[in-house]
Amino acid sequence: MKRIILFVAFVVFGISANAQTMKVQSAYADMKNKRLAEAKKNIDAACVHESTKNDAKTWHYSGLIYAKLVEVSQTDEKLYKKQKIDIPVPALAQTSRQSLEKSIEIEKEAQTNEYVGANINTMNYVIIYQFDIALNTFNSGKYAESIPLFEEVVKGAVLSRNKEVEMKSNFCIAMAYDATKQADKAGEMYRQLVKQNTKEEAVYINLYIANKKANELEKAINVLKVGVRNLPGNYRLIGLLSGAYVEAGNKVEADKTIAILKTIADTITENKSSVLVIIGDVLRDANNLDQAIAMYNQSLELKPTQTEANYGLGVLYFNTAVDLKEKADKLPFDATEEYDRLQKESKQNFSLAIPFFERILNIKPKDINTLNALKIIYSRLEMTDKYKEVNAVLDSLRQQ
Repeated sequence: MKRIILFVAFVVFGISANAQTMKVQSAYADMKNKRLAEAKKNIDAACVHESTKNDAKTWHYSGLIYAKLVEVSQTDEKLYKKQKIDIPVPALAQTSRQSLEKSIEIEKEAQTNEYVGANINTMNYVIIYQFDIALNTFNSGKYAESIPLFEEVVKGAVLSRNKEVEMKSNFCIAMAYDATKQADKAGEMYRQLVKQNTKEEAVYINLYIANKKANELEKAINVLKVGVRNLPGNYRLIGLLSGAYVEAGNKVEADKTIAILKTIADTITENKSSVLVIIGDVLRDANNLDQAIAMYNQSLELKPTQTEANYGLGVLYFNTAVDLKEKADKLPFDATEEYDRLQKESKQNFSLAIPFFERILNIKPKDINTLNALKIIYSRLEMTDKYKEVNAVLDSLRQQ
């Protein structure tokens, strides 16, 4: 009698196992025929049944079906609503990833690779969706919330061998750390990206700034050198490197990079005015004022309504005026003639700065740096009405 019962049990188990195998096949067929809710129901059952839960194929189909639900939610609203699935789409995406990872894990243990390629392709679709969710969270100002979302994307990108998404996600994590005042973590992430030869310009700029803040000019220069090597012809990075060489007193390397910038300016039409401004800024900081003025004026000839060259010229004359005044103030009490000469030249340079700063206000009437510069100039030149006007604008901006 026991043998008969045992035989019946085996028969029942065989029927059950076969039924679950059929559910896996049915789930795939349902998906192909756009019966996604039914496909989900069948594959969910197969994923927990003893006879199919350890099969890579089961989890492969599960990942595929859940990914299809994610895709349809983005591309066919009518079809998606018809499925009446109340699970949030991000949760569907995460389930898809977990299923795909499970399929890959089972095949790794079995030393097979029947579904690995397809699983990786599907996972790449899912992680790009998850990246978009994380990026939208970041762009909405929820920087802290975006970090774990990007970290989850990184895990999937590593598994699916998607280096581009991995590096972009790590870049976003670094910026989120910056935005949440976690400078050490941001710096570490930027350094990691630099070691990986990232193509993100902002990584090099942000790490350069961080090193400068830490008074590590040599490290800042080295970061820019890597950036210029990985992004040849990037005039913004070359300009920063040139300025860093000027600050470090390395005239030879500064001159080399200035020459590179001039070559770039001679060979491009788009953004030429911007390159000329960068050259002007570097020359100004190197105290080559006449050459700097020539660069700014060339830039203005190409683009008269810009703010950058106007600001560069305004700052040049403003700084010259301040330097002359400081020299005058340091003179001995009896050096009256020299004092008067320097004070006169200082005021002349303050006057020369005015039209450039005022042009900026015509374009950007609330530019704080320009307003503050004009406030100082109007005060020095005793232009009372102008001073009151600018001061009133600054007061109103502070109250906003």
